[in-house]
Amino acid sequence: MKTIFKSVLALGLVAGMTFAANAQKTTTAPASARILADLTITLDGVQDEIAFGNVSANTPAAVVLDANGTDNANTGTVTNVARFNLTGADASITVYYDATVTLTETVGGVETIVMTPEVVGDADDANQGSAAGIANAGTVALVSNAFYIWVGGTLPTMVNKAQGTYSGTFEISVEYN
Repeated sequence: MKTIFKSVLALGLVAGMTFAANAQKTTTAPASARILADLTITLDGVQDEIAFGNVSANTPAAVVLDANGTDNANTGTVTNVARFNLTGADASITVYYDATVTLTETVGGVETIVMTPEVVGDADDANQGSAAGIANAGTVALVSNAFYIWVGGTLPTMVNKAQGTYSGTFEISVEYN
């Protein structure tokens, strides 16, 4: 009886596997890739830094370096916004950048100031004054294989800040959508 039971059980397992094999289905999905011109971002040779200028150690309000270059507040007289030049295919791209930048006093390195970047852009390099804001992880479109991004920023009040030179690094990256 045990032998018959084992034989029936074995036949049932084989029959079940055969039935399961017949229940299997297959489908496909298309695969593709679109190859575009190399996307590059470079710091402009003239507008090559974010510089707030010489600021008083007791400036009571925020120091604003307007990325559009039209509405600075409490900055020194010699300022500069950074400009990044994008080149690649006429396509939509996503722009990522630091939400804040820590500027550290270069002698001693103890004091810091946190800069909040302001980022604007336009497909025409002559349109800095009217360039639109670009949100972090926002998208822009290259036109005639180019796009320009200007970066300024805001520093908090300077009241009771140690005198000295403060510096840091702003990072920006781009990728095709």
